Amino acid sequence: MAPFSRPTRRSLLFAGAGALAVTGGTALALSWPRGLPDPANPRTTMRDVEAAVARLLPVPEITSAELARRIGTGERILLLDVREPAEYAQSRIPGALRVPPDAPAGAVLAELGTRMAGTTVVLYCAVGWRSGLMLKGIRQAAAEAPAAALLNLRGGIFRWHAEHRPLELAAGAEGVHQFNAAWGLLLQRLTGS
Repeated sequence: MAPFSRPTRRSLLFAGAGALAVTGGTALALSWPRGLPDPANPRTTMRDVEAAVARLLPVPEITSAELARRIGTGERILLLDVREPAEYAQSRIPGALRVPPDAPAGAVLAELGTRMAGTTVVLYCAVGWRSGLMLKGIRQAAAEAPAAALLNLRGGIFRWHAEHRPLELAAGAEGVHQFNAAWGLLLQRLTGS
């Protein structure tokens, strides 16, 4: 599936450029920074992760409750899913476009800048780390971002799912992609499944 697309739309951007961090169809593990709690630790809560992400990446955030409310009002919102292809294919917030986590911010602006103009842009990933990095990069790449607002979804799709908000799921999928086994343990604790 092409970056910046829904499953039915194709884009040639990055075709053959190796922009995806995937080897043999398997997403490469990201190295997590010092200060982000261990998701496999049974004492780690989603609030711990959210607080650490907010402290390590101080970017503007929006809660899932506020995002759901604003979507419900019909506000123009562009959702950018900053996860790997398998994560996006399994589960996503309805209407979201996928942006590769390692896509250069300038390329994201070149591809989506006109769609961002005058729109509230909300980026999300599993818990807010990759999307926070992307948001920070976009803000640094653009002297003046074309969006009315650039926001990171606090707690990412894990929080969205835990609060029983709508998802687009692949056939046979029962929930959100866990990213990896350690983060899957946090997701299980969060959702009780």
